[in-house]
Amino acid sequence: MILRLSKILTHRFIWLPLLLAALVGTWNAYVVRHNDGQVRGRVTAVDGTPVAGATVRMMEQNFTTNSDRGSATSSADGSFEFTDNRSHNIQLHAEKAGLGRSDQKIVRLYFRAQNVTLEAPLVIAPQANK
Repeated sequence: MILRLSKILTHRFIWLPLLLAALVGTWNAYVVRHNDGQVRGRVTAVDGTPVAGATVRMMEQNFTTNSDRGSATSSADGSFEFTDNRSHNIQLHAEKAGLGRSDQKIVRLYFRAQNVTLEAPLVIAPQANK
């Protein structure tokens, strides 16, 4: 009886579903702890100095359109934060009068409302007249 029970417990049809259940449970626990919709980053000038008072716009990217999701203003150290992101595919750009505008930064997240801190800053550079 003990030998049979040992053979059943070591069978791959028992361990594989248990392993998959553990992975799914771990992923779901991670998502629950990191889905507050926080998007953080910094805004700098071309020379790397922080830009205070820059307007950072967040756009929600859909299949065919970009919807405006709001704006934030950078603080004295150039940092900004959005606390209401509900999408998994967003675009960010920053601008400040007299300094210029940054390129659009596409941010793709693994799940909706994932907290993210941008590794590279949004760099404001003068725009050429068109």
